[in-house]
Amino acid sequence: MYIYERYNFRIFTLLLGMMTVMFLVHAAYAGALISAALAVLLTFSFQGIKIDMEGKRFIQYDRFLMITIGRWEVLPPPSYVTIVRINLSNQRTTPAPFVMPESGKGARSFKVNLVVEHDMRYIPICRGSLDKMKEEALRLGKTLDIRVLDFTTPDKHWIL
Repeated sequence: MYIYERYNFRIFTLLLGMMTVMFLVHAAYAGALISAALAVLLTFSFQGIKIDMEGKRFIQYDRFLMITIGRWEVLPPPSYVTIVRINLSNQRTTPAPFVMPESGKGARSFKVNLVVEHDMRYIPICRGSLDKMKEEALRLGKTLDIRVLDFTTPDKHWIL
């Protein structure tokens, strides 16, 4: 079984923490208790994927402490694993507080995809720095016994 999981920071946790303080200042202890419990729950937030080759299924999930949200789906036959470069632009119009590159510049991140023989074409696995993604792609390729394609440069090549 292949498992990839990473910590997922949520800004909502900070908002719940501030609400807890406001409830305590105004002596609303029931509200403080509820918002503090939710803040603690969201503090331990993880995102991940599990691939079960024996059962031919996968799950993409969010996990809060021991609570897992997600459902198992049928895994189409995997073809290969690929590492691709994605460009992050400062021209995005997202409401989330992301640190973006200076004006006119871009930043690069890398993504690992499991290419499958199905209408969905690929399953996103993870994204991050090049070294970590190469390591993760090789681990996935070895676990599933399939090839790994490095698509991070114009001269793409197989690395496994």
